[in-house]
Formats: sequence, C-alpha cells, structure tokens
Amino acid sequence: MSHTVPRVRLEREKSAIRPFVRGDLEALLALRLSNRDFMAAYEADRSDAFFTRAGQAREIALDTEAWAAGAGYALAIVDRLAGDRLIGRIALSNVVRGPWQNATMGYWVDLAANGRGHATDAVQLVCQFAFEHAGLHRVQPAIMPRNTRSRRVVEKVGFRHEGTAMRYLKIAGVWEDHDIYALTREEWPAAT
Repeated sequence: MSHTVPRVRLEREKSAIRPFVRGDLEALLALRLSNRDFMAAYEADRSDAFFTRAGQAREIALDTEAWAAGAGYALAIVDRLAGDRLIGRIALSNVVRGPWQNATMGYWVDLAANGRGHATDAVQLVCQFAFEHAGLHRVQPAIMPRNTRSRRVVEKVGFRHEGTAMRYLKIAGVWEDHDIYALTREEWPAAT
C-alpha cells in the first residue's frame, strides 16, 4: 500500500515544524556547527565532512529522497516567536508499513533554545503529523537513560516506557543502552 504524505507545516503557539528546503542550508549548517560539541554526546560519530556546506546539502537531499520514498520524514523545528528561526530537527525514520505502520523518532534542539518548550512542542507536532498525515500507527523513540531532558519531553507528551534495549546504538564511540518509548494512534488523542 502506497502512502503519499503531504509536505505540511504544523504549528503550536511557540514552535512549528515543516519539511526542510534547500533554502535552510546556511541556517542548518550554522546550527550544526554551533551545536557540534553539545550534540557529540548524543549522536553517532560524525565526520568533519558532515559539518560542511556540502555535508549539510547532502543531508537535506537525503531527507528529501527519504520523504519521496516514504522511508522517513525529516522536519525543521522553527521558533515562531523569533521570526521562524530554525532551531532544530525532528525526524520520523525507519518507516515500516504493512501490519506495523511504525517509525522511530529522533530530535534535537539548539542548545541556546533549550528549556523553552520547543522540544515538547515539536514532539507533539510530529505525533500529529505521524497519525494524521503520514498514516502511521506507532511512533517509537529510543533515548539514552542519561538523557533526562529528552526522557522528560516524551513522558510529558504521553509516551509510555516499554523497556530498555541494551547496547542499542553506538554513540560517541560507545554502545549505549536506550530506553524504548512508544505511542500509538489510539493513545494520541488522550496525550494532547
């Protein structure tokens, strides 16, 4: 079954999410550079090439291809109160259709914009996108136990903790355990 997923913008009072466009290149590169040290403890190792104009152009192109193929949906997080300034990224990846209708969720917000509710808004909005526009049944983030801020965000939105996956992802050169959370379409209205 094929799913054509619209490229929509969704908003809350402070934040919005929208698909990335080529015009985001300079702002995305600046964000990646300014958050490189901050994000190093939470992401897979990145080559120096990732932190270049060409590297970020490639990321936007790969995101666009994944969207067209229905394999993933990467969205820019913007601060509506600051003129739609780009402040992060949220993505539904590893989309599986058929009887599962599942995607994994990952996100990050600029360190300078942390603590203002943007991550919570973005997670709520991406769930709305997943269930109302992408036709998914389940969204599943995996979060390192030491990442208390991200755990708090998904818990506020209504995700339930399903267990811990041991040595789940290699982060900063170390196989890290991750807490697995999930939210299904049936739970979504109650979570908003």
